Amino acid sequence: MKKTIIFAMCATLLAGCGKGSEKGGSDSDSVADEIPADVTASAGKQEACLTKDSIGAITIGMDINAVPDSVPGLYVRKVNGASPDAVTMDFEDEDGERFIAYDFGEGKIDVINLIGSDVKVKAPRGAFGIGDSFSKVLELPGVQTEWSGYDGGGMWYWRWEGLWFAPSQDNLPTVLSRRLYHSESAPTSADFTDDVTVGFIGTGLPF
Repeated sequence: MKKTIIFAMCATLLAGCGKGSEKGGSDSDSVADEIPADVTASAGKQEACLTKDSIGAITIGMDINAVPDSVPGLYVRKVNGASPDAVTMDFEDEDGERFIAYDFGEGKIDVINLIGSDVKVKAPRGAFGIGDSFSKVLELPGVQTEWSGYDGGGMWYWRWEGLWFAPSQDNLPTVLSRRLYHSESAPTSADFTDDVTVGFIGTGLPF
């Protein structure tokens, strides 16, 4: 990944999981043929999960030129863009953005970050996503904290199974807010209150 710098939580202002099963049957096929692809995709939205390698058909290392314009059940459109550090690709359904991918210059997907709250992470105690209690992250078996910073600034993140997590900036207790941005000592579970939620989930940081 590119140089590690502070993530200013743009993502926050930003159980069956997987690709879903294919259902056959001549009656359903004939009806689907009469409905535009983007409509069927929205109607049959997948309960997708993010892993360290992928979200549905979109995988880390995938050539950006090979990314489909839509994937039924996963997204109805992709929107190309750019950030200061990467080429970006937003994946949307009829309700808005679901996730975003970053290419740091090699023409491949390097990082996937969640945006919509309907995409989840499959965990031992149940799936969770953006907006859920951060206690879901703290209870993950083997979860570790990692400092990411530069020029004396930075922020703590939580890492588990190749995924990165951070709390939303809303409702941060004073003690947690202070410790979150200082490298001397990582926040502990005692610094969190029940109303602190998940604000960032990704396969890496978006820079």
